[in-house]
Amino acid sequence: MTERKLIAVLTDVCETAKQGDNGFVWLTHTGHWRTPQVVAVFTTEQARKKALSSGWDTWFINEVNIALDSVKSKAQAIHFDSEEACNSSSRGDWKKHLSRRDSFH
Repeated sequence: MTERKLIAVLTDVCETAKQGDNGFVWLTHTGHWRTPQVVAVFTTEQARKKALSSGWDTWFINEVNIALDSVKSKAQAIHFDSEEACNSSSRGDWKKHLSRRDSFH
């Protein structure tokens, strides 16, 4: 039940974030619902870097933290990634790509 609530509040954050024209396309999470690792995904590394250098990450982190707080959850980490990086390092296999990321943290 609470995993569903987590997905619902993160979906709201995702839909709001996609309204900005900065290359953000989707988000996901891994781990337990109480302490998820949230991953924001951009189309390209260039779009990711541009969004991070513009301060978009501060807004996004705040939105994620508000959403997680509403379901009594706290992010273990918030990462920023790109489809380009996944395609390059994991041949587009997000499960593999995210498991590699998890092993580094």
